[in-house]
Amino acid sequence: MQMRRLIVYGVFLIAPIFSALQLIQARNVFQLGHLIDNDITEVELILICHFLVCAISLWVMVELLLILWAARDTTAVVKKHQHRRLPVFLLGGLALLGHSQSISDNRVEISEEAGLPVELALTPAMAAMLLRDILQRRRDQVRRHAAPDVLREDEAVLLSKVQRLAADASFVNVVEELDHSLPIVKELTDAVERIEDRQFCESRNPLFIVRLYGYPEVRTGYGQRASFRKKRALELLVWLALNRDRPRRSAARTALWQIDVSDATFSTVVSDMRRGLSDLDSSMNRGDILPTTYSDELLLSDHITTDYELLRHSLARFREDCSQHHELAQQLAEIRDVPFSGTSYEWADLDGTTTRLIITAMQASQELAEYAKSVSDVDLMMVAVAAGLRVMPGSEDLLEIQQSFIAQLKN
Repeated sequence: MQMRRLIVYGVFLIAPIFSALQLIQARNVFQLGHLIDNDITEVELILICHFLVCAISLWVMVELLLILWAARDTTAVVKKHQHRRLPVFLLGGLALLGHSQSISDNRVEISEEAGLPVELALTPAMAAMLLRDILQRRRDQVRRHAAPDVLREDEAVLLSKVQRLAADASFVNVVEELDHSLPIVKELTDAVERIEDRQFCESRNPLFIVRLYGYPEVRTGYGQRASFRKKRALELLVWLALNRDRPRRSAARTALWQIDVSDATFSTVVSDMRRGLSDLDSSMNRGDILPTTYSDELLLSDHITTDYELLRHSLARFREDCSQHHELAQQLAEIRDVPFSGTSYEWADLDGTTTRLIITAMQASQELAEYAKSVSDVDLMMVAVAAGLRVMPGSEDLLEIQQSFIAQLKN
C-alpha cells in the first residue's frame, strides 16, 4: 500500500516536470499553428500528451489544495484522494505515451511532410552547421572554377529561414557533423551545387555603374560617386542590380533582412536609394531611376549596370574575337579588390553571388594572360595578372602563366 502511494506521488511529481521541459524545448522547433491544422502527426500527438499531463497535474494539484483548505486535515486529504483513480490513470497513461518518445527523435519524419517550416527539421546548431557547409562548398567551387547557378526564390526563402534559425545557435550545444539525410539539407546542398545557366539582362545606355569588385559604390561614367545616408540603401541597390530577373520587394526583404522589417523602414531605405542616385544626375527623375509601383515589383532602371555585367560581356566578346582584348583589359583594370570587400553581405556569400564574381574575374584574367603570352605583350600581361591577384591573392594558375611568360621572354 505504501509502495503504491509512493508510485502515485512519484508520477504526480516527475511526469509534469518532464512534460513541461519537453514543451519548453519544443518552442524552438515547432509552431503552435501546426497543432490546429487538419492533419495530426505523431509529433503533434506527443505534444498534446505532454500538454495534457501538465494540465491534469495542475487540475489534481488545485483539487488537493481546495480539499486541504476545506478540511484542514492532511489525513482526510489522503483518504479522499485515494478514491480519485481517474486522474491517476489518465496521468499515468498520458505520461507513458508522451514520454515514450522524444520530439527530437521525430525531427526527420516531420521534415518529410510537405509545406512544413525549416524549424521543424533543424535545430539551431544544425542550421549553423548547414550554413558553414554551404560556405565551404562555395569556396570549393571557386577552386574548381565551377560557377554556381542562382538560387530560385523558394530556395532563397528556405535559406533565409535557416539563417534566422542559426542565429539562435548556442556555441555550447555544438553538433559534431551535419545530417545530410535531412530533406531540407539535401534540398539546399543540391541547389548550391547546381551549375549556372542563367543569362544576364544587358543594360541599355548605362549611366550609372554599380562597382562590386571592392567596397560597393555607384559612379557615373565621369567618375562622380553616389552618396547614401543608409548602408542598407546601397546594399539594396546592389541586390537589385544583381537580381533583375526577380525584382520584387518580398525577395529583396528576404535576402537582406534575417528579421521581419517594417514597411516604413523598407520604404525609407528605398527612398534613400532613389535620392542617392538622383543626386548624381539632376536631369533624371527619381521615378525613372526606380519607378513607383503599387505592387510587389521593384523595377530598377535600365540605365544602371554593374562592373560584373560589363566584365561578363567584355569576356564574351573577347572569346568571339581576340581583337577585343583592349575592352577586356579596361574592365579588368577597374577591379579594385575582392568582391564586396569591407562589407558583411551574408546573402552574397551564401547564394553564390560572391563565388560567381570571383570565378568570372579569374576566368577573364587567365584568358587575357594566356593571350598576352601568345602575343608577347608585357603590358597586357601585367594588367591581367594584377587584376586576378587582387581578386584572388596568390592564385597559382595566374602565377604559373606569369612565370612561363617571363621564361619565354628570356629565351
